[in-house]
Amino acid sequence: MNLSGRTTPASFLAKIAENFKMKLRTLLTALLQLAIYLASGAQSLPERKYPSPALLSDLEMVRSAVVTLHPGFGRFGPREEVLHAIDSVSNVIKRNDSTAFIAFYRMVNPVLTKIRCGHTKFFPPMKGFPFYFFTDSVLPVIVRFDNSGQLLVTRSGYPEAVGKYVQGINGQPIESVLNALRGQLFGDAHVQTSADAQIQQYFSAWYADFVQLDRGPFTVVLADEHGVQTTIAMAGISTDAWQVLNRNTSYLTGHNHLSFPSDTVARLRIATFYPQQGNKYFRRFLDSAFVQIRSRKVQRLIIDVRGNEGGNDALGKDLYAYIARNDFRYYDRIEVKVKRKKDVPGRGNVYLPRFIGLARWFIRKDARDRLLFKKHQNLGIHHPHRQAYIGNVTFLMDGLSYSVTSEFLAVARSENRGVFMGEESGGAYQGDNSGTFAIYKLPATGLDLGIPLGGYYMAVKPEAGAPRGIMPDVAVKPSREDLLSGRDPADALLAK
Repeated sequence: MNLSGRTTPASFLAKIAENFKMKLRTLLTALLQLAIYLASGAQSLPERKYPSPALLSDLEMVRSAVVTLHPGFGRFGPREEVLHAIDSVSNVIKRNDSTAFIAFYRMVNPVLTKIRCGHTKFFPPMKGFPFYFFTDSVLPVIVRFDNSGQLLVTRSGYPEAVGKYVQGINGQPIESVLNALRGQLFGDAHVQTSADAQIQQYFSAWYADFVQLDRGPFTVVLADEHGVQTTIAMAGISTDAWQVLNRNTSYLTGHNHLSFPSDTVARLRIATFYPQQGNKYFRRFLDSAFVQIRSRKVQRLIIDVRGNEGGNDALGKDLYAYIARNDFRYYDRIEVKVKRKKDVPGRGNVYLPRFIGLARWFIRKDARDRLLFKKHQNLGIHHPHRQAYIGNVTFLMDGLSYSVTSEFLAVARSENRGVFMGEESGGAYQGDNSGTFAIYKLPATGLDLGIPLGGYYMAVKPEAGAPRGIMPDVAVKPSREDLLSGRDPADALLAK
């Protein structure tokens, strides 16, 4: 939802007044947090304890914001599941005089994941996403799931751990750890690849955020490919050291480019729909790429969107136009929950984009009493691009093919546009909840709650069963040997 408008003198004065009120509210919130900080004996934030009434007030703000604003509340799962989970957390808090910050975060976060919306955000007031806690002592390992479903150490500060499977950490079986993490990670609908894709992407961070109890050392039980176990005591490392360890660990390139593995095959790598150079650059890249594809008389086009977590939604539609064989629809509708700023709860603690007040001019109620946002370039009928490629297409995807990427894949699947290889996409076939955000700053704890304001419904043919991602026709998962050698498991299949 990108809207712009001119600023009149009256509106300019109104904005000054609004900014003053926001600054005053921010100051009052800061004073409240300072008072709690001093009352808690100046503890570090994770261990700092907050009185139960303050936490219950934060929790009530979470409930009100989700129920009133979230367009996906009840979309992919029953509302009662979320509400009952909030009540359960409330009851736990009431049983104690106070609760530590980290405990409160770890209790509330999995409640929000029950909305089944990957775009919902819940952040501690700390830098360095997603490393929030124990940042001076995290597990010194990089891990990946192989095609057996086991968690393999592919890089570590302890060379003897590389090539072995994680069996347990600090006395806890790895399956117990993984189940705990899966319940804490945001994902769309009933997609089954998204959580594991995130786990292997930032395992040490998520472990520190949701499982870790102290600064180590860590007792890690490992097993080789024959099942022979060994135990290693590992000292934790800083998050900066972990980032260095994680460099160049993927066989996927991080930039968009076109290559030609053979005279009749083109491989289009779309690593992101959020180009740093801007949307015009992305569109020029597509135009140049498809001019080359047409000039080469390509018989097979491979579009690789693995690891592409999204970006500008209009660019997904633009890419599909380059492979469309017929006119197509992309978005069926965009639903919102409220029309005016005054309907947003907790106005004193929420940030809304400046243009949100103008959005109401493009919101209409339909015959089913739904509020629909009608101003988006992905709505309506679209035509194939003049340079559109109409030959055979193969799509490569994985659990991080998310948001805009899954929207693109959903239309391609609905239009039966090619063969899908890899893993279930990270986003749901039916659509997602995204667009612009309302961002709440919870008064007591300072936690940030980000709620997407648009429910995006794809114009796709219905599929039976629970809402899932785009499913592969050909499953492709890396073997142990692939992961240790840095070999792309798709290469061998694509060469056939």
